[in-house]
Amino acid sequence: MQHLTETLLQKQAQNICLESELFSIPMEDCQKFYCQRFLEATKLDYTMAVHPSSAYWVINSIKVNESEKDTHFLFVSEGEVTLNSNNGEFLLRKNCFAAVPGNFSLDGTAQVLVATRLNYTGLFTIGGPIEPLGRLNYIDGCSSTVLINPLKRGEPCLNFLYVPPGVSQTPHTHPSLRIGLVAAGSGTCQVDEGTFKMEPGTVFCLPENKLHSFSAIDDSLRIIIYHPDSDVGPTDDSHTMLNNTFVGEKSAKVLDAIRTK
Repeated sequence: MQHLTETLLQKQAQNICLESELFSIPMEDCQKFYCQRFLEATKLDYTMAVHPSSAYWVINSIKVNESEKDTHFLFVSEGEVTLNSNNGEFLLRKNCFAAVPGNFSLDGTAQVLVATRLNYTGLFTIGGPIEPLGRLNYIDGCSSTVLINPLKRGEPCLNFLYVPPGVSQTPHTHPSLRIGLVAAGSGTCQVDEGTFKMEPGTVFCLPENKLHSFSAIDDSLRIIIYHPDSDVGPTDDSHTMLNNTFVGEKSAKVLDAIRTK
């Protein structure tokens, strides 16, 4: 177990050992911090959140048939898996990631995080493997990379967080939920329920506005984190195609007469 004192939610998850079926956590428990080793196939339901989402911890295989209007953000924690969707068949190896709109299936010998943004159609994307460090400076010496960018400001994204050895983050919150998985390293996550171990294969969910901090005292931490929304990204009024189109010396951004309405 990840915490010195087991919560009821953790005991429920520990008592279920499934490989092909999904264990669904009650909605009322999903308002709490969730943290568990990747030991069983599990589904968490966040359909009542401000940004409706769900999370699957998939072991080996899954088939999703009723999700045409949704987009799934995938990360392979261990092994390799074949992804089948309307876009074709693709082999995903450890530390690779994807965004898959609509129905899909996974088949292989692998552990896969699937975070789903409901009622959102993204762009099919495959990438990876993740890099050792993040590309962007974050807080307290940490760095991050946007693995899958929001297509427009406000839309979901997938991020990578690197916490260097010896770093303990300043306690902080996020206005929307976070669904994450430890890809490598070890450390802890401090929340009001206590201190939880972070090890490779640990999966977690942080509810909206949950005060928390990650620490990596003796080792680094590499974490994959799904965000159901964003506060940066292109808009119809400001994007690189528009801003860098010039008529004479004026950007099309300020030329209302020619801008697409």
